[in-house]
Amino acid sequence: MKPTNSRPSDESQAQAQTQPQPSRPSTWSRRDFVRGTGLSAGVLVSAAACAPGTPPPQNPPSTTTPGTTGPTPDLNLANIQGNILGGFNKDHQRMLFFTFPAGAAARRLLATLQEQVASSEEVLAFNAKYKAAANAGGSLPAATWLNLALTHSGLLALGVSQSDLRAFPDSFRQGMRARSGLIGDSGASAPTHWITSSTDHAVVILAADHVSELDDAARLATAQIEEAGGNVTFDQAGSAREDEPGHEHFGFKDGVSQPGIRGVTTPNNPQNPNQGVPGQDLLWPGEFVLGYPTQIPTGDGINLQPGPLALSGPAWTTDGSYLVFRRLQQDVPGFHNYVSSTATAAGMTTDLLGAKLVGRYKSGCPLEHTDDQAAGLDTQIADPSLRDATLLQETKINNFEFGGDPNGNVCPRSSHIRKSYPRDDQTPTGGEAASQTHRILRRGIPYGASYLAGSTSGANSADVAFPNDRGLLFLCYQSSIERQFEFIQNRWANDPNFPTRGSGEDPIISQSASGAFQLPGSAAHQVTLQGFVTTTGGDYYFQPSIEALQLLATPQQAATPTAPNQPASQPAQQPQVQQPAGQQPPSRTAAQRQPAQSQNQGSQNQGGRANGGQNQGGRDPVGRNQAGQNRTGRLPRDSA
Repeated sequence: MKPTNSRPSDESQAQAQTQPQPSRPSTWSRRDFVRGTGLSAGVLVSAAACAPGTPPPQNPPSTTTPGTTGPTPDLNLANIQGNILGGFNKDHQRMLFFTFPAGAAARRLLATLQEQVASSEEVLAFNAKYKAAANAGGSLPAATWLNLALTHSGLLALGVSQSDLRAFPDSFRQGMRARSGLIGDSGASAPTHWITSSTDHAVVILAADHVSELDDAARLATAQIEEAGGNVTFDQAGSAREDEPGHEHFGFKDGVSQPGIRGVTTPNNPQNPNQGVPGQDLLWPGEFVLGYPTQIPTGDGINLQPGPLALSGPAWTTDGSYLVFRRLQQDVPGFHNYVSSTATAAGMTTDLLGAKLVGRYKSGCPLEHTDDQAAGLDTQIADPSLRDATLLQETKINNFEFGGDPNGNVCPRSSHIRKSYPRDDQTPTGGEAASQTHRILRRGIPYGASYLAGSTSGANSADVAFPNDRGLLFLCYQSSIERQFEFIQNRWANDPNFPTRGSGEDPIISQSASGAFQLPGSAAHQVTLQGFVTTTGGDYYFQPSIEALQLLATPQQAATPTAPNQPASQPAQQPQVQQPAGQQPPSRTAAQRQPAQSQNQGSQNQGGRANGGQNQGGRDPVGRNQAGQNRTGRLPRDSA
């Protein structure tokens, strides 16, 4: 669907010694070292120092000569689905979970749907256009996007061979339900209580700037699925909160910290070419998309040179990514009541205790001091952004580390943001370089109506029962479910002894109902958590490249996706199928992939950061699941 009109090596140390050196304190954080020398981060690490005995991959994809920034990966953005690297970032989204019809009809349905799939090239171009228009105060463009991801059983339904199916990793083959014990889904979060189907083959992800356009797209996709003989098992709506755009239901700014991606993210400061905005290190794209270089898990985390290529499953998975989906129900009044009562016992304000649990104030301002924050702004008294709103700018809000707060006196070591990304903390699982091999690209959005205190009935009341519940649709992309999502959930969030013995569990995403949480320096010192988040559905998916979708839809001897390090004369392996079809797959023309350039005067999306970014405002008037609704009629594909 388209937009509509609307650590250092000997060599690097020697280089540094030839330049004038400023005075240095006795103890350096990684960030201070980079800033204190006046050097860009890239001169500090060599591949040899990071991974002794491990040669870099032969001919890694690059467009520049290696230097202080390392080679630049050449990504096939036109072949990578759009929500992976671009991020839809729309206020209104729908997820249609469905099963394929039997036999060849499954491939015909996939052929229909894949024609509408948006690429990262399109989405990134649109997001840049949107941001430019918003910054200029002009009319905002609008777009409706579609992406598609498949379960392991969905690949089976499409006729993919047993040899290819067996080539996928255990996590994807088994699915989230089978691995619930590993990630802590037990008790009320056990799969036996989930409301989503256990037999889904695929999910269509839709996103739009306006509810009406989203509904049109959902009606069309549902009609296409049902007319082909498929079955929509669950229809889930998500939308930005109208009352607090960009905030999740507990009230905290969400999606604040995302990894930068080499070859995608533009450095904000040319003098620091290894970061996007300050505090956002650029990671190798193979951490998120198959077929590209990955991070090296040793050194100081800068990773000047590329690591091994990300490989998983059959060869045709190049340019694809693994998607994790979780439907997380939030007990908002329970969370607020807990924070209020516990803050009194801890001897602090409710705002500060909430910030201690999350690691940030509700505004998104971190507890740790940012790089240029005024010394007089004490984060332990109140949210410093109330006195200096510039701290919320994207160039400041993530420019901090945890290394200067080893005991967690400022930001508790088991706070949510420190658990899920320890930054420069030295932990049992490694330092910053190791931690960066566990990053994920988050693409979540709230669902359900906001809770309003005092409301006793209706969508805004405290009732959390389905279908009137509220929470977060958690989506994330990665090249390894085990090394990234499952590692974060199992080894970090759920482990009370990470990063140090007795630190406590993640107070937000840990599935324990009564874990301990350490509050150093407070009157209570330690508090007992309660369960405020319940898993009510989820699964693991593979989101193939656009070319791979074409091949899966009409399998035969045809041109196939080429891995980045392979010459064109040696194409990557195409999907092996049990019942080959005889028709050539349709190819999408350049015109089909080209975003429209005109703008829509009516597109608003101005709550929060109006930059084509995080869930900018507005929500579906219904504000809840749309299963069974708006399925009438087939609409023209470009009508949205």
